[in-house]
Amino acid sequence: MKISKDHSVAFAWFGMIGVAAFIIAWVCAASIDTAWEFGVNKLSEFGISDTDASLYFNYGCMITGALVAVFGVGCAVYAKNMGRAVGGALLVLGGVALALVGVYTMNDGDLHSFAAVSAALLIFLAMIAFAAGNWIADKKIFAGIGIVLIFLLATMALVFDVAELEAYGIILVMMWFLAESVNMVLSSRKG
Repeated sequence: MKISKDHSVAFAWFGMIGVAAFIIAWVCAASIDTAWEFGVNKLSEFGISDTDASLYFNYGCMITGALVAVFGVGCAVYAKNMGRAVGGALLVLGGVALALVGVYTMNDGDLHSFAAVSAALLIFLAMIAFAAGNWIADKKIFAGIGIVLIFLLATMALVFDVAELEAYGIILVMMWFLAESVNMVLSSRKG
């Protein structure tokens, strides 16, 4: 009889490292392109910067997208219910879309817009699926964190312009990724 070990903690690290990679890319890009203003300029404007900020941002999106996709695979494989399995699958697709944001810059027009909107919607839908999965699994604290962040993002979408929504929304999404990574660590089976 083959005993399957739970390696979900390894996948949780991909989520945490993905957050760190995006923060590093954002901070480096912002420090190089001093013309960019938080909440005034869109994040994707880094991708077409005349400075090296474009390299940090575009590679940051590609690396973070790949890490998010791997984290999503782990979430789907080690899911304990349908909500988390669906959420993991949505994260895989959202991660691929995020990586494409770094490939197709704002200069690519509709391709960039499609990748950016797809990444945002897929990750938002994953948050909803995870919140439902956490609620079903009686993980009310993690479900509550997800629900609060979902409502904050929905409210921001109604009242903020795109640049503000991107800037504040990504910070909330990074908080959610960290919470779900911790959730995955705490849920791992030893063996």
